[in-house]
Amino acid sequence: MKNNFIVFIHNYSELDMILPFIDYVLTKHNDRVTLYTDSGNMQDAAYYHLEYLKTYHKIKPKYFFEEQLFVKYRHILLLHDKIKQFQIQERKIKKIRYIGYMISIISLIMTRVAEYALEKPIKEYVDTLNISDRIMMYCSGEVKFPCRAIVNYAEKRDIKTIGYFQGFYIYSNLQYTNKAKTSNGKKHIKAKIKEFINRRKRVYCTYYLAARTMKATFFSSNIASDFKEVDRIFETVTPRFTKGWIKTFRKFLNKKEQFDYGDKKKINVVLFLSRVKQNVAERELVEMFNLLSGINNINFVYKSHPRLNYVIDKGYDASNLDSFQLSAWADVCILFGSSIAIHLLLENIPIIVPSFVHTNSTILEKHKICITVNNIGELETLLSNSSKDEIRKLIDNTKVERFLNKHLDSHKDYEQIMQEYYEAVVDNKHFE
Repeated sequence: MKNNFIVFIHNYSELDMILPFIDYVLTKHNDRVTLYTDSGNMQDAAYYHLEYLKTYHKIKPKYFFEEQLFVKYRHILLLHDKIKQFQIQERKIKKIRYIGYMISIISLIMTRVAEYALEKPIKEYVDTLNISDRIMMYCSGEVKFPCRAIVNYAEKRDIKTIGYFQGFYIYSNLQYTNKAKTSNGKKHIKAKIKEFINRRKRVYCTYYLAARTMKATFFSSNIASDFKEVDRIFETVTPRFTKGWIKTFRKFLNKKEQFDYGDKKKINVVLFLSRVKQNVAERELVEMFNLLSGINNINFVYKSHPRLNYVIDKGYDASNLDSFQLSAWADVCILFGSSIAIHLLLENIPIIVPSFVHTNSTILEKHKICITVNNIGELETLLSNSSKDEIRKLIDNTKVERFLNKHLDSHKDYEQIMQEYYEAVVDNKHFE
């Protein structure tokens, strides 16, 4: 019997992580997949991922709220979208303090009312599904609209919901800055108001699939402090970060236009940004940007984080490019928190971790599989006075391979990895 998967994504990050699984079930098992997005527009960076699905599997994401069941609720949907757009713009506008609080309260209440009304067609949608269907969504999607309601109604019908982790957690410290707090650690009034209005019982998927060590790292950190039911997490293989998938997707991309920028005699450097709120020193980050933009013997580009709202006016903005395109172009990459680090290790691309830009510690430094620079001067010296080969020789490939085998099952065959993940989704005995 064919399995039927209903997969929810929000942006590029989620599609990037789940695409190998979708490709595998459609290619090897000839199962059925329905792909939904709760966002009307996917990022430009997802272009080749969407093109891959269209070329090889003739499918594309459906906007969930365009399902027939929502036709009668289009005015409520329109109101909900307008409120969300307003809330995004509101964060960028400086307001008179207490007036700002009142506007926030009103918009949050209106959002809750609209989402409550939209739960009816969501229930009707879930009622059309078979009990044997598998609903998959990105980890933390289950606490947001509309996935929260989908999980609630699916649980009542004993339909399994599976959360998949969208990345690989490379931090080794467990405490992070929360910008919703003041300098003395107390929450801002606005954050308290939002928390009160949104206060509801925490919803969980039936179980979650995460990479090795995620229980002890991400789910033990204060960034996941609201996640209490750790027993629902099943640590397994990570299809996105495999040599087999990189080879597959790279073969597809090689038929497309390749990214080309700068002087071929210079060192190609890509900076992958992380979210500023995660212990990042903004002044040092700006200082590093200024430095990288001015070093003569490098071609410097940067890729922003999908959830990063930070205005940068230095360097070449490559945020709309696929990470695969950038890694094919790069000679060396700089990062301090992005899970793209695992992809780069698999492709033997040297990684520089600028420890002075943040107060985190990473598994890259712990396992000595990166080049750590402790200040801006060290970074300038390294990139100004080293050749591509000299930088490459600073990485111990034996340690890299040992790390990948232990944490990413890199020693296993791609088919074996994919089948393990498939069975973890379809027939996970640990949660019966």
